[in-house]
Amino acid sequence: MKKNVLMLLLIASTLVIVSCEKDKTDLPLEYKFVLLDTLGNEKTEFNQGENIIFSFQVINKGSEDMFLENFFPNSDFFRVYEPNTNEGTLDYGVPYTGFTLSAGYFVYENDTLKIKYPWNNINSENATNTILFGNNKRPNLSIGSFTTSFSQSFTFGNNIKTEEKHFEINFTIK
Repeated sequence: MKKNVLMLLLIASTLVIVSCEKDKTDLPLEYKFVLLDTLGNEKTEFNQGENIIFSFQVINKGSEDMFLENFFPNSDFFRVYEPNTNEGTLDYGVPYTGFTLSAGYFVYENDTLKIKYPWNNINSENATNTILFGNNKRPNLSIGSFTTSFSQSFTFGNNIKTEEKHFEINFTIK
């Protein structure tokens, strides 16, 4: 009988220890997905021919550095679609031609990991981008309504994995 009680206590304590894994919702992180104009202003309405800057940020509001494991490839990251056309949904692709395959990226305490990339990579302002690269000259988007969206779960440090998050921006070209 004592063996059964000890075994049950051992199993229960093991379950408690396993369930004490850090609650994934307690991470001091925020995510921000926006479109910017060339002056850095957040926008969802652009003039035809105006360059669109895609911006995704992982904001660490905590007091510890976090290591974000590389989440590429993600074929929808910064991808642009035009829904509801006569031909159905049109896929305009992504503005970059490649991405780094590093182990991951540090998101330092009270700091932000920023991934920015313009729709038309026509100057050297992206020389400091260490995650996305490639001179992918994209066609100007025509007047209309567009969407960009992606879904992703993120893994930090000691295998702390978030639930899948969905990011979406609807924008117009006038």
